[in-house]
Amino acid sequence: MPKKDLQPLQIYRLLPRTNCKLCGCPTCYAFAFELISRDKRLTDCPDLLKKDFLDSYRVLKEILGEGERIKGTDFVIDKGRCTGCGDCVTVCTKALTTVTASGRLSKREPVPPVLQVIDGSVQVINWSSCKRSVPGLDLCTVCAEKCPFSVLELVKSDEAESEED
Repeated sequence: MPKKDLQPLQIYRLLPRTNCKLCGCPTCYAFAFELISRDKRLTDCPDLLKKDFLDSYRVLKEILGEGERIKGTDFVIDKGRCTGCGDCVTVCTKALTTVTASGRLSKREPVPPVLQVIDGSVQVINWSSCKRSVPGLDLCTVCAEKCPFSVLELVKSDEAESEED
């Protein structure tokens, strides 16, 4: 199931549902939302790490991956899945250097690349070059769509988080 189709209730059903608040959320349902937005990680739930919930933990880990949200960006990157193939870097670079004007493609001045494969894994090196870094232009998804290993996930930036940076 594509991550963009995940629903909080699907995640909630796999959580301990104790509403213990140890994760920092008021309820397990709120924690499910935080997991989907990648503001929280599975390991933030102490009960989920207990023996009774290991099966749920494994299922959630498979569904959500182990991606880490890159602070100040729209990217969640699961470096454990990355093979360093560079497909995402190639399509992103091409998208950055072409502009559609009146239905025609044209070249534009080179822009520093957003992504680069470093030590065998993709990394965000110039978030400000990304089309998604411009408020209201979060439609570009070519890098995530091209990745054959579901390494990249794009989520909406949290405006409050962006203002802190």
